[in-house]
Amino acid sequence: MATQKNKKGLLVYCLLFVAMLSVIFCGLSTLVLADEITIVADVWEPYNGEPGSPAPGYGIEIAVQVFEKAGHTVKYTIVPWSRAVLRTRKGNHNAIIGAYKEDAPDFIFPDEEFGISQLALYGKKGCTFEYKGTKSLIGKELGVIKGYSYGEEIDKFMIHNKKNIQFIHGEDALTRIIKMLIAGRIELAIEDANVMNRMLVKIGLPDQVVRLKSKSNYKANRVYIAFSPNIAKSKEYAETFTRGIRTLKKSGVLDKILKKYGLKYWK
Repeated sequence: MATQKNKKGLLVYCLLFVAMLSVIFCGLSTLVLADEITIVADVWEPYNGEPGSPAPGYGIEIAVQVFEKAGHTVKYTIVPWSRAVLRTRKGNHNAIIGAYKEDAPDFIFPDEEFGISQLALYGKKGCTFEYKGTKSLIGKELGVIKGYSYGEEIDKFMIHNKKNIQFIHGEDALTRIIKMLIAGRIELAIEDANVMNRMLVKIGLPDQVVRLKSKSNYKANRVYIAFSPNIAKSKEYAETFTRGIRTLKKSGVLDKILKKYGLKYWK
């Protein structure tokens, strides 16, 4: 017959064994649930910049915070925009970043954007052109990035006026557009104001390109991380992002990330 002391020892051993099994199974569960979420786009600072740099873009920093807290890892890679959309649509990647809904209307979008994009028109230093709606662009050589949406109004104009539009593609598309503008190979360029300002400083040409006046306001566009329509977990990832960015806002972490890039919350 087991003594009282032996019974107590056996009980302690059983409890420790159960605890160890619990830790092991919880660990295995976490490994099963953990995913590598692949995000692709071309460089579009300050929203998304160079992978692995101290400032990879505030959208990327938000995504990393959100998904790592949910137990996942994030892999961010630079891919020319039109190719990024195509590959992600096929399911080769999980998401694109820096997207308007017009860029990929078939993708899965979170309920929360991670910024607001304000488009502006640019010309070579000394250019006096004034934007008065899309009709004022007729006959002007306009440089745009292939695959980008510039909002419904501009997109419609580009469909019907391709003759005077140069569609530039590749990882350095915006840099090439700026140099074409300065060289006089195009007359106008349209880009998000935050992105253009940052790029001009980055390549050392802030005084060679000017933001042009406008009598017609460009529509501000919400900027999203958008998930592949051909990956089963995309809806789940979109919901995770929605919850995560709201949590970051409440905790004050979102404001700290934005401050790093010289920005403020957009709402």
